[in-house]
Amino acid sequence: MRKTSALALIIVLVASGLMLVESASAQSSYPAITEFSLKYVDHSYDVAPTTTSSTDPYTGKTTTTTTPGYHVENKTIEVVIKNPSGASYYNFRYKGHYEDKWTYYPFSPSSSGYSLGDTYSVPYQASTSSYTVAALPSYFVQSITQGGEGDVQVQALYGSFRAVPYGHIQPIPGGPTYDFYFEGETSEWSSTQTITIPETSPSPSVPELSTFALFPLLIAVPLIAFFALRKKPIRKHMAGVAG
Repeated sequence: MRKTSALALIIVLVASGLMLVESASAQSSYPAITEFSLKYVDHSYDVAPTTTSSTDPYTGKTTTTTTPGYHVENKTIEVVIKNPSGASYYNFRYKGHYEDKWTYYPFSPSSSGYSLGDTYSVPYQASTSSYTVAALPSYFVQSITQGGEGDVQVQALYGSFRAVPYGHIQPIPGGPTYDFYFEGETSEWSSTQTITIPETSPSPSVPELSTFALFPLLIAVPLIAFFALRKKPIRKHMAGVAG
């Protein structure tokens, strides 16, 4: 019994030690980013209508074409990061404030590490200045209702990407693309910051008069005009008295 108990105790201690080693190895040797801020930015704009004219070279007839104007939605969330020493790239994850599942961008963690396939370049490279400004994808902002809240976390990547040319059967515009494979280490995820999307103020409305309110006016105006035309000034003529 004593030998069995001692053997069981040894097995438990060895298993616990292996779990601690595995847990320690899973942790990053780089600290989490501690200084970053979120900013809601609205770069939406209106495109004015345009008018063009062309003359038929055979008939001399001029044709005028008007292209109507339109509105372009361009809203995003900017992340301003104070660059930690040695950081090369950044990764982000975000979610609705009241949900649990994170969405990763641009790199989704996997067993093979961080990679980015069939693209021209690696986004969100750390700047050479003290701060890096990155923009989260527009569809994240569009998914948040007005007055809603979103959560964001940041991760720093320390290392470089190995670029492997990705072959296409047919040439594509913009030049060759690559599969990028990250070689290096990542930091722990930062603490969560929450941003609130402001509600759009409704434009002031002009009060409208109801049909019943307009009806007396429609009657009164013609009547006033009628009596004004009929009422002419009365002139009294006095006959001269001969004397």
